[in-house]
Amino acid sequence: MLIVSVGVLYGLISFFPQVIEEYYSPVFRSNSFNTDWLFYLHPFVLSAALYWFWNRATEMSAGSGIAKALKVALTYGLVGMAPVLLLTFSAIDISVFMVITWLIYGILQALLACLVFLWRK
Repeated sequence: MLIVSVGVLYGLISFFPQVIEEYYSPVFRSNSFNTDWLFYLHPFVLSAALYWFWNRATEMSAGSGIAKALKVALTYGLVGMAPVLLLTFSAIDISVFMVITWLIYGILQALLACLVFLWRK
């Protein structure tokens, strides 16, 4: 998850440089040295939470493994991320495009994690 997170970050920089410009806005911390470690901790916390959710959701879901992974990822995106991103969008000055990239990124992370869980099972 950490490797994917860093990879997507650099991919986003390459394909959508205008979004990265938004991160220079004063609404974001200019010096986050004290909290940078949270960026690196996030994939581990997310993986543990998604693993718990995966175990619960696959018991109640029908379909192939890949279909289950996609359902869990979309459910996470809509239930876990969309409300928080709506609050974030309403509270700070960011574009809708940035919020959409965060939502897609979160769903992609969840899908990748679920595929790993499926493969390891």
